Amino acid sequence: MSLKPNYAEAYSNLGNTLQEQGRLREAEVSYKKAIELKPDFANAYSNLGTLLKDMGRLSESCSALIQAINLNPHFSDAYANLGIAIKNIKFNSSNVKLYPILIELLNKGNFARPEDLAGSICGLLKHDPLIKNLLIKKNFPSNIEKANLMINSLDKLKLLHHLMRVCPLPDLQFESLFVEMRNLLLSNLDNIEETPEFIYFLSTLSLHCFTNEYVYIEKDKETKLIEGLETEIMQTIEQRNQPEIKKILCLASYRPLHQYKWCKKLNCLDNIEEVKLRLIEEPYAEREIVKEIPILEEISDDISRKVRAQYEQNPYPRWVKTGIPLKTKSISEVCAELNLHLQAENIKKVSSPVILIAGCGTGQTSIGTASSFSDCKVTAADLSLASIAYAKRKTNELGITNLEYLQADILKLHKLEKKFDIIDSVGVLHHMEEPMAGWKVLTNLLKPGGLMRIGLYSELARQEIVKIRKEIALKKVGTSESEIRQYRQKLAYSNDKDHKQLTKSSDFYSLSTLRDLIFHVQEHRFTIPEIKKCLEELELKFCGFINKDTISNFRKFHGEDANIYDLEQWNQFEQSNPRTFAVMYQFWCQKI
Repeated sequence: MSLKPNYAEAYSNLGNTLQEQGRLREAEVSYKKAIELKPDFANAYSNLGTLLKDMGRLSESCSALIQAINLNPHFSDAYANLGIAIKNIKFNSSNVKLYPILIELLNKGNFARPEDLAGSICGLLKHDPLIKNLLIKKNFPSNIEKANLMINSLDKLKLLHHLMRVCPLPDLQFESLFVEMRNLLLSNLDNIEETPEFIYFLSTLSLHCFTNEYVYIEKDKETKLIEGLETEIMQTIEQRNQPEIKKILCLASYRPLHQYKWCKKLNCLDNIEEVKLRLIEEPYAEREIVKEIPILEEISDDISRKVRAQYEQNPYPRWVKTGIPLKTKSISEVCAELNLHLQAENIKKVSSPVILIAGCGTGQTSIGTASSFSDCKVTAADLSLASIAYAKRKTNELGITNLEYLQADILKLHKLEKKFDIIDSVGVLHHMEEPMAGWKVLTNLLKPGGLMRIGLYSELARQEIVKIRKEIALKKVGTSESEIRQYRQKLAYSNDKDHKQLTKSSDFYSLSTLRDLIFHVQEHRFTIPEIKKCLEELELKFCGFINKDTISNFRKFHGEDANIYDLEQWNQFEQSNPRTFAVMYQFWCQKI
């Protein structure tokens, strides 16, 4: 028997040790030596891919991780790391060999959030010869025959279908194409043959429009045709007949089916299980879940009630799949991974942390947290019953049992009469009338030495948002779905630089995220000096920002030996790089 595999294992293990010590170049050499000795060594390829990802060599990382998956199609770690690497890659050419692996990544397990991958995958698809010419406006189909030809072509692009079914497409060219096609199909519905390719495309389009919450623009002519279609389908069902599948799916690409009283009678959807499940059964399940959600106390604060009303109407965000850690970690391991600077080390000894998610929305954060910390118990609260029902449905689907939900205002959370080891409140405090009032409540709920993750809007990074919010107020644009769609259409094709910047955000491509981004009923923004002052007042110690790429850029700016826990240096960095915290500041702090 050859000893090479044993030597290969030794080199791979050495690579792991060197990587832990920060000796990355030496680790790379060890992994490559292991692969040289054993070319089918999937673990070594995966380790090399992970290392290259952390070094920022993303294309090389993807190649190594893909090789690991080709050798072992069930390699969960390789899929998870590929999801992280892919989202930051800009593809310069077509690569159809990637498609099957990306389809697996989108559908298999919960290795990554599809929304995080969508921009890169759209970029890859736009290099595909099958679609490159279709995205040119002059080549859009002008009649039903051309539309059918396009549908048959798109049927070969399964990756596009899979992506559309699980998240919005953050791309205006794709959007323009599908807006035109949806309109053309609606206008010629009676003349379309129900081929398998047509039904598959229309089911994809209906799932996609449901997921982006019908953010696509709708012309007056389309609205009238939809009204007629609604009446026709209702009358067909009243006569105890089943409507044609194409008519149901076409309607579903404009309106949520669960809003119709007759939707439960659509036996014609039995053979299109995904459409029936997501457009009818899941929303109905959420209505039942709402009845069971514990309520801490009636929401009485005026701003809290307005914020609640927004999220009852548009639970934020709508999602299908999310990234879930493959294994749980202790608090000590998480602190080491995030390189948190702690004042008190005792928190690392907590083996069964009690965690609060203050503002859980539709559950991505609460589910991620409950899946991250070893032996933890999580309480998640939100103002919106609709959001919590969505979160609880997804929690039940994933079989997560260490997570409880309740409706509550942060201002009233002291009535829980409970202390927490960790509190998470990202993207919430800045939507309160007095953010510090809410932050004080959370601080009082945190045990001494406990950790808190906070996310706040940056004043500097949101200047174009501020201008657009002023424009919305000046023009008195309302928050109905039709008004948001109409205003969004003007933004999409505007030459204004602030408008163009907005279209680069993934939040521009679904209705709830866009409303949250620029139409929110309440918004505060912070500067780093203000955050520093808040932390001092609350007796919280800054432990570090979260994003590794941001920290790397900070070190390039100030030097490798710069203090990444010095907020004054961070303020200098942000002044020179104002879009650094375009999403928000996200940082950890500790109760002194």
